[in-house]
Amino acid sequence: MSLSRLLLSATVAGLLPLANAAQAPQPLLDAANLSLAGASALLEQAVAKAIGEGVHPCIAVTDASGYLLAFKRMDGAAPGCVEAAIKKANSAAINDVDTVVFYDLARKDNLQLGSIPGILPAVAGLVIRQQGQRVGGIGVAGGAGDSQEQRFATELVRAFEKTLPVPPTLEEHRP
Repeated sequence: MSLSRLLLSATVAGLLPLANAAQAPQPLLDAANLSLAGASALLEQAVAKAIGEGVHPCIAVTDASGYLLAFKRMDGAAPGCVEAAIKKANSAAINDVDTVVFYDLARKDNLQLGSIPGILPAVAGLVIRQQGQRVGGIGVAGGAGDSQEQRFATELVRAFEKTLPVPPTLEEHRP
């Protein structure tokens, strides 16, 4: 076999799996996840709300996997709130549970939940949902106290969730 034929055969053989993969049914559908544009819009709403309430928090927004998408440390925010806001958003997103649930459990039953990696028993870490499905997380720290932070974050997320589009149904993805 000539060298050119051998190279042609190798090239064709290498492309066949790619052609077959493009036609094969996909085993998973795209998961809903907050985009950078969505996180930025939520952050803008949070800053406007904070200015309106006269508070200076740190605000972190993550995707559904808990990875940081957007962050703001408002003028006047305490330096210590930076990591707290990020960890609150991460904990809510990766566990699919608002952090106040861990906070209440730790206080009620004196559980050492904070020693478990990824779990932060604190207020104001919320899961962002689209039609009940987790798409991200938000963490707010450095507000005027626990109850204010929790109320602020809850009101902000619930209003934002109402603006999210309805996800396509599974039937729309099928050929």
